Amino acid sequence: MAPRIDRIAAMLNCPIKGAELRQAIKESRKDFGLEEGEDLDQQADDEDDQAAPHSDAVEEE
Repeated sequence: MAPRIDRIAAMLNCPIKGAELRQAIKESRKDFGLEEGEDLDQQADDEDDQAAPHSDAVEEE
């Protein structure tokens, strides 16, 4: 496993493509973070929607 990590580190430190690779990694992390946050918001909304009908049923009884 160490040789693979060394090759990745060498690529990131490359004077020709290193900056481009580091920028691409940063952008992909940002994109993933936004998608993850949106998924969490949707899950919270779904949970609220599911809780609302159940609470209405309790009030009717």
